[in-house]
Amino acid sequence: MFATAVRLLARTAAGGGGGKAGPVKVSNLGEQVQPAAESLFNILQAHGPLTAKGCWQHASQLENTALRSKRQMKLMLRWMREKRRVKITCNATGKGPTDKEFLFSLKSPKIVRNKPSISQEETTV
Repeated sequence: MFATAVRLLARTAAGGGGGKAGPVKVSNLGEQVQPAAESLFNILQAHGPLTAKGCWQHASQLENTALRSKRQMKLMLRWMREKRRVKITCNATGKGPTDKEFLFSLKSPKIVRNKPSISQEETTV
């Protein structure tokens, strides 16, 4: 019975396993949030859907990138996902649970179709 109570408290305690992580705080990412987001946006725009490893390979090759580490890049990708700038898709390459790739790509912009306006000539006829 004591073990059950301990497990229950471990699950519900702050920081306990299995809980949903809170939103990323931009203040934790430093003062270069905007340049880092722009560099990630440019990488994803130029090279299409990429895994986190692929994003880091392209970011490490850039000289003027604001991304200091792979950890910061992953936090930026998570923040951009929360702000709905980036989407993540799962590409299952096999049948096992470890045979998955998670690809980051830009969200496609919504296309607003304008209705053709009726000209004055058509209404007077």
